[in-house]
Amino acid sequence: MMTNWMELIVNPQPMKSIYGNCVPSLNNVEVHSLVFHRDGPTLSIKLNLNEYPLRPPKKWEVQKFNTVQITLSFSDLKSVNMSGWIYTGYLMSLVVYKENGLILLNAKEKDFELKLEAKFMDVDSISAYLK
Repeated sequence: MMTNWMELIVNPQPMKSIYGNCVPSLNNVEVHSLVFHRDGPTLSIKLNLNEYPLRPPKKWEVQKFNTVQITLSFSDLKSVNMSGWIYTGYLMSLVVYKENGLILLNAKEKDFELKLEAKFMDVDSISAYLK
């Protein structure tokens, strides 16, 4: 069940303006942080995408950036199950799909496992840097 995750975000326009019709994969992405917010409640996941846009913004080209970092936010959380966040580096595949009106996320890598159900998913930030 491969879902175009960008079709599930509240406002896909910022991502589409950078990636066009390409949908960057959420497979084997580097996860930097998971932050829980009481507002929503919300879980934000900061990660590096593996695909760099074919036509990046001019300022990214000038600065020779090669890595895009986004923060995915899952708000109006209905359930979260997480275990095994014990390492300092995580490469994991995020599986995102919609079922019964909810956004579901499953991620598993080594000892780490994350499952959540939320009403909404959005991209809070998009930035780039030289890795």
